[in-house]
This record gives sequence, structure tokens and C-alpha cells, in this order.
Amino acid sequence: MAEEWFTYSELGERLNISPEAVRQKAIRHRWPRRTANDGKAQVRVDLQDVLATLPQRRPKELADTRTFEALESHIVTLKEMVAKAEALAGEYRDRAHGERQRADAERARADAERGKAEIERDRADGLAAQIRELLAEKIVATEKSAELAQRVEELRGIVHGMVNRPPWWRRLVS
Repeated sequence: MAEEWFTYSELGERLNISPEAVRQKAIRHRWPRRTANDGKAQVRVDLQDVLATLPQRRPKELADTRTFEALESHIVTLKEMVAKAEALAGEYRDRAHGERQRADAERARADAERGKAEIERDRADGLAAQIRELLAEKIVATEKSAELAQRVEELRGIVHGMVNRPPWWRRLVS
């Protein structure tokens, strides 16, 4: 167990990690630190113990190959998902187009019905106006009929008075 003083850069080269990673490890494991004459920070560690505690790394080529394989399989999966999404979008687009056409047809039918209803409303309004006019004419005719009936009665009374009256020459004698 031989402890030595290393700068962050030196220890990083030996452990095959970055100097910043060494600095974080020194903080985490509370390794003794000091500043050298050149102003660089150094840590005291037992290199054998530190190497034993580091996780074993896979060779870079093998890790890269596996990473590429995983990424390629993920790309295939994503392409399949995109194809499914595009198919669904096409179905929804077709369904929306059909619904839009149905709505347009319904709107046209509703407009035609609305036009018919307006024509019928105008016709009903015209008939109601004619009924009002006829009722007003009936009232006027009823009033005139009553006046004429009264006038006829007056004339009947006059005629009746003339018929029952003695002739003029008899009236002179009397």
C-alpha cells in the first residue's frame, strides 16, 4: 500500500479518465489534497486501491459496435413507428375528409330547408295579411249592411206611411 502524490492530470492519465473526473473523485472520497510549488493541486492516493475500485471498462471498439447496433435497431423501430403514424394520419385524414363532405352536404340541405321555410313564412305572412284585410272588409261590410238595413227600415216606414195615408185630394176635403 504505497501512497503517492499525483496531479489531477497525471492521475487521470493513469486511470484513463478526465482530470475533472479525478477532481470529483477526490472530493467524493475525501482524498488528501495539497498545492505543489508550481501551483497545481495534488492528491495522495494508493494507485493499486484506486485501480481495484474502478469498474472494468469494455474495449472501446466493442462498446461502439454494440452502441451502433442498438442505435440502428432503435432507428428501425422509430421508422416503423413513423410508418404506423403516417398510416394512422392518412386514415384520420380520409375520415376527416369524409366528415367534411358529409358536413358540407348537411349544410347545403339545411340551407335548402331554410330557404323553403323562408318561402313558406313569407307565404303565411301574405295569407295572414289577406285574412286581416278580409276581416276588416267584413267589418266594414257588416257596418254598411247594418246601415243599409236601418235605411231600408226607414224607407219601409216611409212607404208604409204613404200607402196607409189617404190620397192628397182626400186630405184636402177633410
